[in-house]
Amino acid sequence: MLNRLILILLFVFNGIYCFSQDIPIGTWRDHLPYSDAISVSEGNGIVYCATNSALFTYNKNDGIIERLNLVTGLSDIGISKVKFIPYNGSIIVAYSNGNLDIIDVNKNITNIPFIKTSNTLGDKNINHIYSLGKTIYLSTGFGIVVLDIVQLEIIDSYLFGPLGNSIITNSITIDNSNIYAATNQGVYFANKNNSNLVDYNNWSLLSDLGSNSYNDVVKFSNHLFVSLTLPGSNSDSILYNPNGIWQKFVPNTINIENISTSNNNLIITSSNGIKIYNTSLDEIKNLYTINNWFPSSPKETTIDNEGTIWYADNNHGLIKSNNNWNNTIIKPNGPNSSDAFKLDFSNDELWVVSGGYGTFRANKRINHLSKGEWKDTPERILKPNGIAVLDLVYVSIDPNDPSHVFAGSWSSGLLEFNNGTLSNIYNESNSGLSNTGNITVTGPIKFDSNNNLWVLNSFTEKNLAVRTSDNNWYNFSFPGLTDPNLDQFHHMIIDKNEYKWIVNSTKFNILIFDDNKTINDKTDDIAILNKSVPGAGIFSIVEDLDGEIWVGTDVGIAVFYNPANVFNEDIQAERIYIQQDGQTQILLETEAVTVIKVDGANRKWIGTQSSGVYLMSEDGTEEIEHFTTKNSPLFSNTIFDIVIDPKTGEVFIATEKGLLSYKGTATDADTDFNNVFVYPNPVKPDFTGTIGIRGLVKDTDVRITDIGGNIVYQTTSLGGQAVWDGKDFNGNKVQTGVYMIFNGSPEGELKAVAKILFIH
Repeated sequence: MLNRLILILLFVFNGIYCFSQDIPIGTWRDHLPYSDAISVSEGNGIVYCATNSALFTYNKNDGIIERLNLVTGLSDIGISKVKFIPYNGSIIVAYSNGNLDIIDVNKNITNIPFIKTSNTLGDKNINHIYSLGKTIYLSTGFGIVVLDIVQLEIIDSYLFGPLGNSIITNSITIDNSNIYAATNQGVYFANKNNSNLVDYNNWSLLSDLGSNSYNDVVKFSNHLFVSLTLPGSNSDSILYNPNGIWQKFVPNTINIENISTSNNNLIITSSNGIKIYNTSLDEIKNLYTINNWFPSSPKETTIDNEGTIWYADNNHGLIKSNNNWNNTIIKPNGPNSSDAFKLDFSNDELWVVSGGYGTFRANKRINHLSKGEWKDTPERILKPNGIAVLDLVYVSIDPNDPSHVFAGSWSSGLLEFNNGTLSNIYNESNSGLSNTGNITVTGPIKFDSNNNLWVLNSFTEKNLAVRTSDNNWYNFSFPGLTDPNLDQFHHMIIDKNEYKWIVNSTKFNILIFDDNKTINDKTDDIAILNKSVPGAGIFSIVEDLDGEIWVGTDVGIAVFYNPANVFNEDIQAERIYIQQDGQTQILLETEAVTVIKVDGANRKWIGTQSSGVYLMSEDGTEEIEHFTTKNSPLFSNTIFDIVIDPKTGEVFIATEKGLLSYKGTATDADTDFNNVFVYPNPVKPDFTGTIGIRGLVKDTDVRITDIGGNIVYQTTSLGGQAVWDGKDFNGNKVQTGVYMIFNGSPEGELKAVAKILFIH
C-alpha cells in the first residue's frame, strides 16, 4: 500500500517539479559564447570543438551536444587547441597559459599544470599538438614539450633556439628520419632518433627557408609543406620542396590559419576558405561560404573516415560540411561574445553590454538572454551615417515593459530598443543630451518610480538629462559643483526618496540631486556635494532594502545610514568594522569594490577588482561566501558587474573573462503565500543538494514535520525562499515518505502548507 501511495505521489510531484524546474541551489552555469570556434578534432564518433573560452562536443550518432568548461569540470579558461589522441582515445585540451587537461575515455579529467606553473619566462601558449603513438609533442611559446599520454607526465622539453634559448614554436611534424619545427625564426630539424634532443647543438636550421616566421609544417605525399607568415594582409605563402627546390604551392598569397593532414588529405585553412588536396596534390574541395549565405571564417579543419568535413568557424561555431551549399551549423546556445561589462535584469530578461570606457570596441556590442535562451543580436550597430556605435557602457530595462531597453554609449549617444530591434539613437539633436566636440557621451541610465528615464552626460555642462514617461526631454546643470571639461560620471542610483546619487569618477565625490518631483520646474531643485567617502576611487553605489546607501571604493565599503537627511544635515559615510582573528578591522579595507548588489534577504553581493565575489550578511559583519578562481568556477577574480534574478535567486556575474551565474539561496519576498512551491520535488535517492521552498513572505517561519507531526527541521526564510539540506536536527537524512512544510508569516496572520516527497 505504501509503495502504491509513493507511486501516485511521484506522478503528482513530478508534474509540480517540471513546472518550476531550474538549476539547483548552490550550483553554477556558464553563459559563454560557442560561436567563436578556433580548434576542432574528431575521433570515436565524437567531434570536439574548442572556442576561445570553452569546449563542446557533438555526437555524430545521436546529435547530442555537451558543454565542457570551468563550470562542468575543466580546470581553466582560454583554450588554444583541442586534440583527439588515437592511441588511447583521450582528449588533450590545451590553454593559452600553458595549462593542460587530459580527458580519458571515461570522461575523467586530469589536469597537468607543469607548463603553466613552470619558471619558464615568456609565452607559454600551446600552439600545436602532434601525436606519435603514446608520445605527444606540444609546440609552445618557448620550445617543444614532450608528454607521455599514458603516464600523464612530462618526459622532456627542447629549447633549441640560438644558444639554447627559448624559441616560439608554432608546430612540428615527424617523418621517417627527422623532427621538423616551424618557428618564428625559421624551420628547424633534428634526427628524431637522437637521444639528446635537449641539446640545441643537435638542431639545425633549414637554411634554404631563411629565418622568417613559419606557422605550420606538415609532411604529406612525400613532400614537406610549410606556411610562411609575413606582415600585412593576404601576404602568407605555402611552400613545398618537389625535387629539393622550395617553391610556392599555392600561387596567390593568402592569410593562412592552418595547414594540416587528415585521412590522406592535405587541408589548407585560410581566411579565404578551405582548400583540400588529394595525394596527387589535386584540389578536390574549395569551401568558401556557409550554405551560400555567410562567408566562412575557418580556423581549423579535419575530415572523418566518412569523408565529412568538420571545421571550427570563428563566427558560427562548428560547421559540418560537404560543399558550399550543404552545411550544418552546430553550437550550444550562448551569447555572441564573452565580453560582459554591464548587466540589467527584469522579468526573465537579461541584457548585457560589452563595452568599456574609452575602449572603442564596435564588435559584439550587446547580448540578450530571454527566458533562459540567448537571442541573436547584431555584432555591429550602425548610426544613420553608417559609422559603428562604440563602447556601450550601460543598459537599463523599462520596468513596465521588459521588451523596451535603453543602452548608453560612451561616444555615440543613447540607444533605444523595442522587441530586440534598435528603434532610435538619441543625441544632442533629438534629445536633452549634450555634446562635447561632436561626441555625445552618456553614462548610467536609471528609471525612477514614475518611469522617467534619467541619463548622465560626462564632459559637458549639462550633466543630467531626463526623458519623461510622456517623451519630453529636460536637462540639468550644476555650476560650481561639477567641471564640464573634466568630470566623468560612471555610477548613479535613484533612491526611495527619488534623490539622485551621482558618483563623480574624476573627483571621487558624490553629487546628490533632488528635483522635488517637479521635473519641469527648476526653481525648487537642490543639489549638494558629499565628500565623506574614503579612498581615492568610487566604483559602485547601491541602496539596500532598508534604504541605506552602500558605496564601493578602492579601500572597501562605506555606508550612509541616514540618507533621508542628506539635505538637512552633513551626513557622513561610515565604515563597517568586523572582528577577525580577535582583532577589529575595517570591512574589505584592502579591496577595490567594483560592484555591490542586494539580494532578497538584504544580503550584499560584493564584486572586487582582484579578489572575486563576497556574499556578506545584511549588516556586512559576517562573511557568508567568498568565491574566487581557486575555490569556484569563477572565470576571473576581476568582477565588472552583478545582477540578481529576484524570483529565482540566480546571481549573474560579469567577469573579465566572461559571464556565469550562481544559484543563490535568497529571493525577493512575496506579499502572500499564493505561489508557494518546493523544488526539487520529489527528492530522489541520488540527490545531495539543497531543497528550496519558494514563494514565501519576508522572515517566514518554516517548520517541516513527518507525516506523524514530528518536527524534523525548522528555519526562517531568506527573503522569499527557505532552504533545507534534507536532514533532520541530528544531521541525518530523513527517511522515505511525505513531509509537511508549515509556513507562517512573522505576525502569524498568513499561513500555508506544502508537501515534499523523499524517496530513498
